[in-house]
Amino acid sequence: SCDQRGANCLMRAQEFLIERWTPETVKSYFNKKKQREITKRDIKVSQPITGCVLLKYKTVPDLARNFFRLAEYYEGSRYGKKTKQVTLVDFLDQWIDRKGDVDYFKFWDGFNITDQAFHAWLKSARPLSAAEQVTVDVIQQATKGMKKFCIIGVGSNNTDTLKHELFHAKYYLDAGFKSAVDQLLKDHATDPAVKTIKKILINKLDYANHVEEEIGAYLYTGAQLKLVFGVDPKDLVKLIQQLDH
Repeated sequence: SCDQRGANCLMRAQEFLIERWTPETVKSYFNKKKQREITKRDIKVSQPITGCVLLKYKTVPDLARNFFRLAEYYEGSRYGKKTKQVTLVDFLDQWIDRKGDVDYFKFWDGFNITDQAFHAWLKSARPLSAAEQVTVDVIQQATKGMKKFCIIGVGSNNTDTLKHELFHAKYYLDAGFKSAVDQLLKDHATDPAVKTIKKILINKLDYANHVEEEIGAYLYTGAQLKLVFGVDPKDLVKLIQQLDH
């Protein structure tokens, strides 16, 4: 606490400012002040397959900033059966680290959202942030007249990310593709690679539901299997990728 002369308070205030204001933080703070808000022009819209609307953002932070509440609502209802909005307090409690960093806005470079999740989220999500309103307007315009659709958001040119998210879209939109994937995974349920991927998804990545779909997405993409799961099932990757044809 401060003494009567306020000397301790003054010293602590000076220490705080010295620690906060460095050449790096000054530059970062002023640069952010110069940044303009995201607009529709910053989002490139396309339709890679029927019923799938792809929103491509210029950067990963732009993508995550626009999608994080929608994505966390979808993930919570889909994988944890929690049909409620994610508050900023809960989000920060889960994602902020001991250094004050929120890596969520740096590495989540792909999202997929179904029509049902989008509509359910929007009903109780207001007020929206300015960034969210831009994305909602773009989605509503791009899906006008569509009864069933899947939204994909990406924030980089990484082809593996796009392929992974496209798998989820196909799995949702194409009943024939879903059935073929489910049968393939059932036929290879005892494969050591499949068992390893499943174990890591559940025990280390906290998946509780739709585990098989996520196994399919990683196999379909083919990349990062060795890095994330320590397996390299080339034959299985080939089999699941052939389901496209």
